Amino acid sequence: MRKLLPAFVLFIVTTTAKAQQLHFTSQYLQHNAMYNPAAAGISNKNMVGVSYRSMWSSFPGNPKTFMVYADADLKKLNAGLGGYIYRDETGPTSRTGLQLAYSYHIKSRNEKNKFGIGLELRALQYAIDKSKLSASLGNDPILAGSKNKTAIDAGFGLYWTNSKLSVGGAAQQLIGSKVEFANIPGAKENGRLYRHYNFTANYKLQTGDDIYVIPNFMTRIVENSPTEFNFGVKVDYQEKLWWGLNWQIRQFWSLQAGFKILQRVSATYSYDYYTTPISVFSAGSGAHEIGLQFDLKKK
Repeated sequence: MRKLLPAFVLFIVTTTAKAQQLHFTSQYLQHNAMYNPAAAGISNKNMVGVSYRSMWSSFPGNPKTFMVYADADLKKLNAGLGGYIYRDETGPTSRTGLQLAYSYHIKSRNEKNKFGIGLELRALQYAIDKSKLSASLGNDPILAGSKNKTAIDAGFGLYWTNSKLSVGGAAQQLIGSKVEFANIPGAKENGRLYRHYNFTANYKLQTGDDIYVIPNFMTRIVENSPTEFNFGVKVDYQEKLWWGLNWQIRQFWSLQAGFKILQRVSATYSYDYYTTPISVFSAGSGAHEIGLQFDLKKK
């Protein structure tokens, strides 16, 4: 496995430098505000939560993400707030970020119809632990550059729901802030944050007493990266027990479940089985994600 480390590091550094992918969760239906600031508070569920995701344990320095998040509906202001603090670690690289979302809610005569217009502000510190790279990269110019870089960026989104059908679209990292660790002569491209475009849709279909089936879809378009298409279905019983199945085309299948532990505490879990490009490994090529949510809204 030690022989795989240089190749794995090169893969991660190259991928990050080209696309600057934002932190990710396969449970995107439970994290609308993370992908679209206009969805902040629109579900009328005040809550805080924590989440931990670990991918590809067969690799040394495998990707790990820890998140603390919150979502609040400000009824008197016709607005919502959302926030994420996250830590992303992959081998010698790490990203520590703060994401804040504000959504203004426009309501029609039918209170079920809500239209959100959202703004997003994010701060990101990207760091490299050079001591873990010196043996593999030798005299690479990146080792002579900075150990960390901080960038500020912003985003915008639109979201509409009538309690059954929900659709939204958002653009993140619109400024495209620079993230350069070293000045490399002759380089054709400089490191920067690339724009992400997210489009989501889901429909809540009642199939029995307190039982809902929710088909859902999300696509992510990222500059200099392949477009991602996600399809899924979630089955929910009284918001006390649910399970879901998701598929990201050409990447992975995700089996998900959640249940209420106490009246205001819920637990979630998902396992992602990757079909490409690392399925050649006999073990440790999937992803585990666990989370806890705490309901703050008074009954």
